[in-house]
Amino acid sequence: MPYFDPRPKERAEDLFDREEELGKLIKAIVRGDPLVLVLGLRRTGKTSLLRVGLNKLNYPSIVVDCRVFEEKTYVTYADFVKALEDSIDKVLPKIKRLARFVKSIRGISVHGFKIEFSLKEKPTLIGLLEALNSYASSENTRFIVAFDEAQELIKLRGIKVLPAIAYTYDNLRNVTIILTGSQVGLLYRFLKLHDPSSPIYGRVRTEIRLENFSKEKALEFLEKGFRQYGIKPPKHIIEEAVEKLGGNIGWLTFFGAISLREGVSMQALEKTLEEGSKLVLSELMNFLKLRPIASTRYLRILYALTLGAKTWSKIKSFLEIEEERKISDSILTKLLRNLLDTGFIIKRENEYEIADPILKYAIAKYGKQLISKSKEH
Repeated sequence: MPYFDPRPKERAEDLFDREEELGKLIKAIVRGDPLVLVLGLRRTGKTSLLRVGLNKLNYPSIVVDCRVFEEKTYVTYADFVKALEDSIDKVLPKIKRLARFVKSIRGISVHGFKIEFSLKEKPTLIGLLEALNSYASSENTRFIVAFDEAQELIKLRGIKVLPAIAYTYDNLRNVTIILTGSQVGLLYRFLKLHDPSSPIYGRVRTEIRLENFSKEKALEFLEKGFRQYGIKPPKHIIEEAVEKLGGNIGWLTFFGAISLREGVSMQALEKTLEEGSKLVLSELMNFLKLRPIASTRYLRILYALTLGAKTWSKIKSFLEIEEERKISDSILTKLLRNLLDTGFIIKRENEYEIADPILKYAIAKYGKQLISKSKEH
């Protein structure tokens, strides 16, 4: 698969400069680590790393795509088991013996290569994990259960995941649970890693972090990506692309894909910024939809950052001038923490900044309009 194919990668040779992270993931699984976290900002290649690692090892696995919950205010038991059903259905044709172990669970039936959870009897997640462990034990292998963008599970109602993770950790020697997360603070909050009352408090975990590329690596990625198509891109254009898009592999790939269709040009870069803006603003709106009371304040904070108000005190002053009233320190601290936890902003030393370069572009361009629209509601 070429570098500029926007779909998640499946093979190690299609990953660019992630040998170290891939090695850590594979070692953790082979070692039998019970809980692995794959962390990184949006579009840093977590899903690709996960898929490549699973394909390379060829262990039996299911991957639950929690991105289907992104637009939901809360996630019901029915929503959750539907995602589980979809993930198991994908592997049943390849692992036919698995059906015998899964359908032994009360409340779960298997029809051909389709699994169905009863919404009346409500089979437990622990019961499912026990069945996967039994299958893996019978085959002398490991079973990998991955939740992609697992921070979305914080919205779950009617089912508890943390006790199931703790039970797996303590009792199911042939199961490894992998959680990926782009909203790292929110994932930590969901896991309650620092809360003594959490079922998984104090348990050792393996963390693998994916960072954005350096300027040099980003340029190398673009050069090699175009070379795969026999194209030598103008140096000033790809330098400008890296300046605008940073080292985010997702946006660099997006720019490459657009350039292949329309030519390597400033117009292709502009289209990348505009099309990317639609996506990041949609993600931001999903975040704000869950926090309607403070939505205008969140937008003002982001807009303040694009204007250079990057310290806590400058952001506070900006908000107070805009709202013409005092804002308590605790409220501002909570707002900033929520933006940090969900990965929209990052903090370096004592300054905050928007994490995604295209979100920064979009807020700078459309921020006033978004704030005005938010105030109307």
